[in-house]
Amino acid sequence: MTYRHLLALALPLAVALPVSAAEWSDNAKNEFVQQCIAGAPAGYEEPQLRAYCDCAATNVSKEFSEAELQEISRQSPPDPAMQQRLVNASSSCAGKLKP
Repeated sequence: MTYRHLLALALPLAVALPVSAAEWSDNAKNEFVQQCIAGAPAGYEEPQLRAYCDCAATNVSKEFSEAELQEISRQSPPDPAMQQRLVNASSSCAGKLKP
C-alpha cells in the first residue's frame, strides 16, 4: 500500500470528526469509522476496512486536536505537513488492510 492509498483513506477521517480529538465519544468514533469506510478505495473487504479505520481513529485521535482537524477540513488542498502527520498517525494501521 502506498502513502497515497493511506491518505485516501485517512483524509476523510480528519474532516469527519465533529468533536475534540481528546473528547471522542463512542458516537463520534463510530461516525469517524463509517466515514473512513465510505471513503475507502475499492478493493478492500469490509472487515479489513473496519479494522483499519478503527485503528486509524484511535491513532488520529491521539495526534490531532480539534483545532487541527477543523483546519484540515478548511484547507484545499490540505497543508502537506498536516497531511504527513495524518499519514504517519494512520500508517501503522496499514497492516490491517492485508488479507
